[in-house]
Amino acid sequence: MNAFERYLPQIIKSLKATYGTDFFNSLTLQLNQVIGADYTFIAKLDAKRNTSRTISLVAKGEVLDNFEYSLHNTPCADVSGDAVCIHPQNISLLYPDDLLLVEMGIEGYIGTPLQDSEGCVTGIVVALYKNKIEDADFIASLFELFSGRISAEIEREEKQQQLTKLNATLEEKVQHRTAELSDSIENLLFTQDQLIEQEKMASLGGLVAGVAHEINTPLGVAVLSSSIIKETLFKLSAQLNKNTLSKSELENGLHKIKEIERSMSQNLSKAATLVRSFKQVAVDSNNDDLATLDLTLWLSGLVASLKPTLSNQNITIATKLPNKKLRFITYPAHLSQVITNIVSNCAMHAFDQCQASHIHQIQITLKTQKSGVLLSIGDNGMGITEDIKRHMFEPFYTTKRGKGGTGLGLSIVNNIVKSALNGELIVHSSAAQGTTFELYLPSRV
Repeated sequence: MNAFERYLPQIIKSLKATYGTDFFNSLTLQLNQVIGADYTFIAKLDAKRNTSRTISLVAKGEVLDNFEYSLHNTPCADVSGDAVCIHPQNISLLYPDDLLLVEMGIEGYIGTPLQDSEGCVTGIVVALYKNKIEDADFIASLFELFSGRISAEIEREEKQQQLTKLNATLEEKVQHRTAELSDSIENLLFTQDQLIEQEKMASLGGLVAGVAHEINTPLGVAVLSSSIIKETLFKLSAQLNKNTLSKSELENGLHKIKEIERSMSQNLSKAATLVRSFKQVAVDSNNDDLATLDLTLWLSGLVASLKPTLSNQNITIATKLPNKKLRFITYPAHLSQVITNIVSNCAMHAFDQCQASHIHQIQITLKTQKSGVLLSIGDNGMGITEDIKRHMFEPFYTTKRGKGGTGLGLSIVNNIVKSALNGELIVHSSAAQGTTFELYLPSRV
């Protein structure tokens, strides 16, 4: 049995399932023992091949700390140039400037280059002897036999390090990008909240304008009535002071005052009703808390506040509500905004192409459902095409660009219904057949 047959199985067995530092140290220990060297090491070269650093160093059967050394004027420089270097003896005489060899008293030297997959020398495997090497050819052959495996492991480890570094870089980039996306999402949510608030304020602004216009009429009548009463009282008082006031004149004057006062009272009552309706809507529109409502009464008040604005556009609004109290738990502010936005959308879009003689009407219907209600808001307008239906809930989609339409109303409605109110929104429409928005809203969202 030759030396290869005797030692090769032992070395291969020791390397089974080992990688990286464990592989290098295990192989260097085995080689050092088999070849009987004083020092055995595996070293990697720098890019310019000026220096090398050991990745495994064994002396007297022990793994020592790694070190770095210059290749200038050393036999390792020859090996790094892709040449197997064998000097059985007198190595210190051949390389007198290699102080390390001289100080260590090295006599024999064997070095084999390590090439990567592209044929470039990236390292060396070296054995140092303090005495003459007796079987140099066997040692060189053994080194060459394992040089490919050593090179492959060095390359694998470098690739692993590059991959680890790349993963760390990618992870850092992902974290940075995630932070940016998180900030963007927060900004978008903040912007969405602002847009919702702006839409809410715009709706309230429209209500204020409509109610103010509607209140002007009864208040104007009341002011005029007050003026007439004042004038009548002044005349009666003057006649009384002159003792010229007859019984019939007094009765006629009092009757006139009574009739005018009745008219004034009716108009002031109408104004007060409008103010109460608007006040309730304004309060509910700014109440973001969950609340228990009499939904029938609440809807009646909301519709009353919408009537003035719609009346100015020659649109009537009617309701079909249950003839009883309907206890319902929801978010009044969100529900108010949903209904107001849908009604405003109907008023803005539904009747554009309808004939002047066409009666413009919006109807709100409320039906009880299992664990919730079905609220329908429909118009008898021109309807919606399939193309518009596909896009109508997209943010900033509008057919009124440049005419006051922002394209946010229905997008906000859809988001509120699905998220805040935990409901469903379905649109039924066809050309010239009007449009109906159906909202299924569960109680206790």
